[in-house]
Amino acid sequence: MSVKILVMEGITERGMQVLEAEGWTVDVRKTMPPAELAAVVGPYHALMIRSGTQVTAEVLDAAKSLRIIGRPGVGVDNVDLDAATRRGVVVMNSPAGNVASTAELTLALLLAMARNVPQADAAIKAERWDRKSFAGVELQGKHIGIVGLGRIGREVAARCRAFGMEVAAYDPFVAPAVAEELRIPLLSFEQLLQGSDFLTLHTTLTRETRHLLGREALARAKPGIRIVNAARGELVDEEALLAALESGRVAGAALDVHAQEPPRDWRLARHPRVVATPHVGAATAEAQERVGTDIAVQVRDFLKGGLIQHAVNFFSLTGDVYDRVRPAMDLAERLGLFLAQVCDGSMERVEVGLYGDFREIDVKPILSAAVYGVLQPVLAEGVTLVNARGLAAERGIDVLESTSTARVAFSNLLVLRLKTSECDFSVAGTLFGRNHLRLVDVDGVEVDAIPQGNLLYVKNDDTPGVVGHLGNVLGERSINIARMTVGRKPGSGRAVMIIEVDSAVPAEAIAAVATIPGVREARSICLESSLPGRPPAS
Repeated sequence: MSVKILVMEGITERGMQVLEAEGWTVDVRKTMPPAELAAVVGPYHALMIRSGTQVTAEVLDAAKSLRIIGRPGVGVDNVDLDAATRRGVVVMNSPAGNVASTAELTLALLLAMARNVPQADAAIKAERWDRKSFAGVELQGKHIGIVGLGRIGREVAARCRAFGMEVAAYDPFVAPAVAEELRIPLLSFEQLLQGSDFLTLHTTLTRETRHLLGREALARAKPGIRIVNAARGELVDEEALLAALESGRVAGAALDVHAQEPPRDWRLARHPRVVATPHVGAATAEAQERVGTDIAVQVRDFLKGGLIQHAVNFFSLTGDVYDRVRPAMDLAERLGLFLAQVCDGSMERVEVGLYGDFREIDVKPILSAAVYGVLQPVLAEGVTLVNARGLAAERGIDVLESTSTARVAFSNLLVLRLKTSECDFSVAGTLFGRNHLRLVDVDGVEVDAIPQGNLLYVKNDDTPGVVGHLGNVLGERSINIARMTVGRKPGSGRAVMIIEVDSAVPAEAIAAVATIPGVREARSICLESSLPGRPPAS
């Protein structure tokens, strides 16, 4: 398949070279309205955008081939994430590239607000010499509260320490041990409000954080507090902040981000004790070069090898986590494919059990891969890793997980069970070494098969002669056997055969196999993984 990438904006010349070096088709177009974008996006596998491009549900519905959207920097507000997830499209940003630039702007805003630099500059330009009106406050010795102790929050903390400030933070998602290592006290939001001379926001926008600084919070804040926001405009209730500035409860504010950009109501930006900039946190040559190149590398690595980095609507799979989880995901997907092709009836429940070393791996990616495999034969191109769990929920399919310390015969074991309206069937697989996949159990019968390629699956009576008859049927039709495994359950009279063949077994041959005395069931199965970057299941 020839990969096609549509670049609306946002990557550097170096980033373009990264993509073009793969021999892919890379088309560059000017930003266009959603309706026009919907008309052209259909054949593209990747879409590169910045803030000027709106990726709406209409665009995503038209993007039949789209697998990934890349957005340099942090924000993805211009992408309908719910629609992207439903369509199974990964949405990535490249947040690391602008960390230093945003942290430095935060300090610039902090200093400008503390020392009234913009106001003094404006006075000089107006030929007014007025030293007394612009007296400010020092940073040294002041308490600064940092809301959000991620990459940028930590960089801001380090710089504030260099100015002799006392740093504390609020972040419910940071472990106390991490904060202790950073030597930053973790406080409640209430404590941070009441004890900070300066407050700076570096958290993401969610339903919970929208208007985090609202009327009630500002009323509880330390009188004379000064606020910096270089994260998301909607974190602050702008009407409440304006009222607090007018009353003197808040001594000053420095805002690089605004609830509406550009603002429709300019009262807050024009306030004499507000320093306002037009969302320039990442607007440095260095940051633009980094984020524009980073996103190109991320998109390339996803399309080539399935690496998921900085996804905003899915979990990331990079580095050591990628190396450990991806083989297990590959196994889960193939076991799911197997089950979907041997079980009749409407699907009701998927269960994943992890034993041995698999218990130490994050189960969420493995669950997604298993459900993805189960749904592929039913939904084909409509399902991806991103939307598999959501599609299962829409169809009323329960997804259950479990881990166990029970001793098993393998160092790791993955058991996958599918319950449908007509059957309840399980398979199990293991990994030998790093990437050697094995199918070791089929509905209670021990086997040793490689879950790959085209297979003929046969359930039969445990009686002599079945294998010989089967060989004759396949040989008469020039169907070559590449590998074969036979398993039986002692005392049950049941046996199974799993035969790897060079191509899909035609329906006529399956029907002939089914007439062999002792054969209970025969099915043609394809276990080719459709996820990018998968090695053969050798």
